[in-house]
Amino acid sequence: MKRLDPPAFNATQAIEVCASGISIHERAQALLDALPVIQASEAEYRELGPAGQLFQITESNIVTSQIDAVLMGVIYKAHFARKGSPSRALYEQIRMAPEYGICPLCAQRTVATVDHYLPQSRHPKLNLTPVNLVPACSDCNKNKLAGVPTRAEDQTLHPYFDDLGNDRWLVVEIQASSPPTISFAIRPAGAWNDVLIARVNYHFRVMGLGELYAAQAASEMADISYSLEDVGVSTGPVGVRQHLDGQFRSRYDRDANSWKTALYEGLRDSDWFCTEGYRMIRNRRP
Repeated sequence: MKRLDPPAFNATQAIEVCASGISIHERAQALLDALPVIQASEAEYRELGPAGQLFQITESNIVTSQIDAVLMGVIYKAHFARKGSPSRALYEQIRMAPEYGICPLCAQRTVATVDHYLPQSRHPKLNLTPVNLVPACSDCNKNKLAGVPTRAEDQTLHPYFDDLGNDRWLVVEIQASSPPTISFAIRPAGAWNDVLIARVNYHFRVMGLGELYAAQAASEMADISYSLEDVGVSTGPVGVRQHLDGQFRSRYDRDANSWKTALYEGLRDSDWFCTEGYRMIRNRRP
């Protein structure tokens, strides 16, 4: 759930560059002839996107009388995104936009593809519209599928339009167990309205982020268990808390709402964990 700047090119540029690489003259011309329809759809998208109202865009399986959803899908795959095509560089600009190549939808896995925010099978007019193309990891792309929301609350977050701010909103709950049980939850920021709260929770659920982050947190704790026990032996619970606080501050400085920031904050603030839980992460080696 990371904010991204929209692509620096528009649908007109994408269509013109894509058409220049299509050797089938009739297909290239049909795509260029569709430009006014595609431009109008892009304008509607840019108007509704910032307001979180993309669900209002009407579905259609045609672009023009010459191009339907199937052909537009072929144009996207066989021409726009094809390696070696003139438009492949535009595709790569979108795919490589996130910092460190990390998927903006889960903020964890590596970008592997470009996802159509509004699915191409139901919105072929937006197949080559840059603001509808979002870099994503394979898992997020699959989790999102081709579903189309019918209300604002059932929309996943859009990296180009949705800004969750820098307030702390991803938190961890620690349950006393051996090993400690870690669960992630959403704590709505004060500036969020009811619709955004619903959308963040919907995104979190659809993308399976609670399970993903919990698995990563378990691995992270296994990695630090030895150092925590070493600190505990030397300085006791106070030292453990101070060590975790340093780890939290380092993660917070880079990303206020990464799962690691939430994890170290939760561990630091748990009296049980700082007193005894850190010794229950895994069985000690003899």
